[in-house]
Amino acid sequence: MLFCDSPIHERHALAHLPVALGSVKPQIRWQHVWLPAALRRERIDVFHAPAHWGVPWNSPCPVVATIHDLADRECPDLRARASLRVAARHAFEQWLVVRRARRIIAVSEWTACSIQKHLGVAPERIAVTVEGAAPVFDVATEARIVEATRQELGLAGPYYVSVGGFDARKNLGAFVGALAATAPERRVPVALVGEGGAAAEALRRRAVEAGVEPWLRFLGGVDDVRLATLYAGALAVVVPSWLEGFGLPVVEAMHLGIPAIVSSAGSLPEITGDAGLIFPPDDPGALAVAMQRLARDTALRASLAEKARKRAPLYTWRRAAKQTVAVYLSAAR
Repeated sequence: MLFCDSPIHERHALAHLPVALGSVKPQIRWQHVWLPAALRRERIDVFHAPAHWGVPWNSPCPVVATIHDLADRECPDLRARASLRVAARHAFEQWLVVRRARRIIAVSEWTACSIQKHLGVAPERIAVTVEGAAPVFDVATEARIVEATRQELGLAGPYYVSVGGFDARKNLGAFVGALAATAPERRVPVALVGEGGAAAEALRRRAVEAGVEPWLRFLGGVDDVRLATLYAGALAVVVPSWLEGFGLPVVEAMHLGIPAIVSSAGSLPEITGDAGLIFPPDDPGALAVAMQRLARDTALRASLAEKARKRAPLYTWRRAAKQTVAVYLSAAR
């Protein structure tokens, strides 16, 4: 059963699951008054907070909580940019997880270590579960569709793809530095997928000032079908983030046999394994070298693509579900 404080968007709805909707404001009242009462009324055996928000103080049943990352603790610069209210809320919700969750799910070994380091949680309370790719990323895209999409988006030649937000943690400014460090005739465009707003415009201005704006293609948000097509036509997915608790774009591309170029920060090397190239997130020159190397070396791309296909079965939602159910059973004992 899903417990929600607002209606679920149709794209996230699961038809086979009943939904308990509690439109109670403020959110803290929903979390600590309405939710425990609903759990008791429905006789729930285990409650799972799929992010580290929403753990009730007085749950009538065992609680499992997922922590995707502790970016505010791992990256002090990010915490400094947050308002005092947001920082306090993060700290309070993390404290609730530590005090009230019987089991804590981490989405990578790196995140598990971060939880132990910053929250002082004993290793035996933490379980690592994977994440996976939607079914659309397991279906080979026809070459004609890939080519039509490339032409439509002005990506006629080779290109890289980057997927996600434009917040500071994503470190997309590294692309500006990498392209500026590359001779114009050797530059490969980067397709940036994601809604960016003011942050995207700020990045565009930086690119204009550096003279590399034509090589950054701001595509905005796209659906999964279009995203799969973009992955399929790319040389690689590039993730230059300062920190990622998992790195879903790497896995989505992996399922399509597309390698990755990732920063050495957070969980990205763990998730990528031998299916990509790694560079320091504070070194745009190293990113430029990696992008040029992969663009020139056909044999390397083929080798990494094969490794990506072999690694993809490690990251499926079916495997994630089995691991998560095992955590529920252990929490219920």
